Amino acid sequence: TFRPNRILNRAEFLKIVLRSHPDAPVSEADAASCFPDIGQWDWFSKYVCYAKEHGIVGGYPDGTFGPGNTVNYAEALKILGEMYDIITPLSELPYSDDEQDRMPWYVPYREGAIAAGVGLGPSLDGHMEHLLTRGEMARLAAAYRAHHDGQLEQYRSAERGESATSSASSELSVSSVSSSSSISSTSSASSTSSVAYWTHPAQSHFLIVGEQSLPIASGLFQFSEPMDVRSVIVEMKRELRTIASLQLVDNRGHTLATLSLDKTDRERRRWRGDNAAGVATVGPGSIPLGIAATIKTIAQGGFPEEFIEAKSVYLMVGNPTNIETVQALPVEWSHPPHQTAMRTVTGVENTGPKRGTLMIGANQAVAEFRFTSDSGSLVHIENLILTPKIGPEIVVQNWRVRRITGGGSDICSIGSDGFINCPISQATGEITGGLLTLLIIADISKVPGKDGGTLQVILDAAGSTSSFGAVQWSDGTGHYRWVEGEAPLAEGTGWAG
Repeated sequence: TFRPNRILNRAEFLKIVLRSHPDAPVSEADAASCFPDIGQWDWFSKYVCYAKEHGIVGGYPDGTFGPGNTVNYAEALKILGEMYDIITPLSELPYSDDEQDRMPWYVPYREGAIAAGVGLGPSLDGHMEHLLTRGEMARLAAAYRAHHDGQLEQYRSAERGESATSSASSELSVSSVSSSSSISSTSSASSTSSVAYWTHPAQSHFLIVGEQSLPIASGLFQFSEPMDVRSVIVEMKRELRTIASLQLVDNRGHTLATLSLDKTDRERRRWRGDNAAGVATVGPGSIPLGIAATIKTIAQGGFPEEFIEAKSVYLMVGNPTNIETVQALPVEWSHPPHQTAMRTVTGVENTGPKRGTLMIGANQAVAEFRFTSDSGSLVHIENLILTPKIGPEIVVQNWRVRRITGGGSDICSIGSDGFINCPISQATGEITGGLLTLLIIADISKVPGKDGGTLQVILDAAGSTSSFGAVQWSDGTGHYRWVEGEAPLAEGTGWAG
């Protein structure tokens, strides 16, 4: 599935951009190890290396590319603006020279997008730090391409659900979306699965009841020649009640083998899958393979809050020309813990300005955070742990949380460790329509005899299956103390006065 509400990463971003551009002939010949963290066999290698070769992207100061890192709105507008030449020079804007010198770097790209009508709309024009979802990026790339083809009006009509005079815009939108879910790998299989592309090593995820997951474990296998996968054996850390089946998948999400519980194992921890010769072939080279899981539906006995972790894996492989087999072990093996859930929090971000002028007084909005989940799901935020950065010139008291749409506020408390703990009622924390924006409010006063002052609120730790994070939530049945992501989850507005 496409999962349009998932936060976009840099690898996905480049694929959407390049596949939707009319003059970016990416091919398998572009694949290489062009950054230390990019392997030639990674599905995204050809896109990253093409972009590097043509000066579209560069690496971080440490030389890496960071394919799994997020992409914000400003970064996307810059790349798309330069590729499609949709840029408004500062000299054409109604600002003085001094004002131009103080302008953020992204202003020419933002103003170009606004003038051309290719952006995501006024609601995001002031939020360049907004982390793009996969669906937002597909819309953005489709709009730039439609503008290039002289079909933006038709595309916008199709986007609104109106009858279009040409099918080109509709086809472009579908192409942009679907291009994010197909990938390449050195493997062949007789069947495919709905697992999206993924990268090794596997990361901790929430496993949604009734759905197939991204890999819960992954390994890097080395083959000197093409080999048939004849058998797969996976040992789990404990007996599990929510797994319907496991799948061995390549990094395109193609299923190479389906595993079921080994009935000869009295501890009910071993899963096994067998193939006939020629069903699934991998190699040669260093090949990432993953173990995905299909979670039972509620009717089948699936339930939230079960912890799931693989322990080990090995393959029995053989040359396609004979029946002899040998054991293949991964040279790298990643098996992080996971947790089942009915639905999940899919994103956390700052929706306030990046910087602002500190205001003194009661009931000051000191941070604004947005939370996203799958639309229609029964998810609500139960608790926030805020990390405040307060300058010595001010005193901040009476911390509260309320919905940006109004209503009552929930009272926070200050812990002895300096963190702000904010229990949140269901009325305040329920995510409706897939979106929830919460305001952090406090009373701010000056310390006598001191000038200035700084303040920032951060949602820091993502947490894990064994540690509390800054965002705790419920899916209506289970209760969770972590979210998928990296610290800091969201940095609120930096205030100075």
